[in-house]
Amino acid sequence: MHIREARSDSDYHKAYPVVCQLIQGLDMQTYAQRVFVARATGYRMFIGEVDDEVVGVIGLMPNHNLHDGFVMYIEHVVVDEDYRGKGYGRDLIGFAEKRALEEGCYLLELDTEWGADPAEKLYESCGFTKTGHYYSKELEQ
Repeated sequence: MHIREARSDSDYHKAYPVVCQLIQGLDMQTYAQRVFVARATGYRMFIGEVDDEVVGVIGLMPNHNLHDGFVMYIEHVVVDEDYRGKGYGRDLIGFAEKRALEEGCYLLELDTEWGADPAEKLYESCGFTKTGHYYSKELEQ
């Protein structure tokens, strides 16, 4: 698998069907808006390809915070359902580790949703440790 940064609208368009396997119900307009804003705040998407076909996507966000210092946050890792179980998720995470170290970051962070047992097993097999809980609160508009 060849992993490269998504740099054009065409790249993000190619990644959209794979991202939708993780974020179900995401329409193209919302996706485009979110990508635009996220990129402006440091988000980067990397595409894993085999024979010019997108087989996986990983989103990374460098972050400086008081608690941990400089961390690389893994926004999402998704492998196309037709290519799961072939080690591509592990390859994408390995890429994130290498990229973080190249940028001077020595801590990767991520979170998962309830019921993401296969993802949690992958992360744990890649050396991640569960260190807390993720909370959210939807605010009324």
